[in-house]
Amino acid sequence: MAGRPTAPVFRTKREVALASLQNAIRLGRYAPGQPLRQFQLVQDLGVSSTPVREAVLELLARGILVQESHRSVRVAALDLDRLRNIYRVRALLETEGARLGTARISDEAIARMRKLVQQMSAAKRKGDMESAIQADYGFREILYTASENPILVDLIQQCWNLFPGSVLWNIPGRVAQSIKEHQLMLEAIAGRDPTAAAYSVENHLLSALAALEAHVSSFAKRNGDKRKKT
Repeated sequence: MAGRPTAPVFRTKREVALASLQNAIRLGRYAPGQPLRQFQLVQDLGVSSTPVREAVLELLARGILVQESHRSVRVAALDLDRLRNIYRVRALLETEGARLGTARISDEAIARMRKLVQQMSAAKRKGDMESAIQADYGFREILYTASENPILVDLIQQCWNLFPGSVLWNIPGRVAQSIKEHQLMLEAIAGRDPTAAAYSVENHLLSALAALEAHVSSFAKRNGDKRKKT
């Protein structure tokens, strides 16, 4: 029934800890390769040690965190092969999400997406990368939710959590390029063209992957040159 309030979704402490830790990694609050200490996570996430420990074990199993020693973990470092595999899967899922979402999306949802692109531009001008990242995720979440396929949306979100997207946004010039790509996606979606929307999403992901490949290769080369000099 329209206008009927939805019941609040109950989440366990473990689920809260897991969602908070995933979000912190995705937004770059914990960088790739950064060591994590349980006492610090308890303070940062605002939950007790048991759900934090369970969240860490879950992310270790997914490869998002890496075991350093019996008591030490770190955020997984960037690995090109893993990144390519993630983006291949994302392209499969997100192009389908774009195709289905564009066919069903409402005018009101498109208006919200348009505001989020404006928020991304405003965040770029202010140098507020976290707000830009959140607007980006919000933009795509609206589109994929419109597909009315919750399993597809869940799989897409799982892929997002496999990689800290903040790394991409810190590459020089990438924010401006991403905003242009979002504008192209929005044009296709507003034009109610599912094929064009899927194509624009795929191009966006390929562009992002190319930027990441160049960034990771350059970082590896710089580190190699430093080791040669020492």
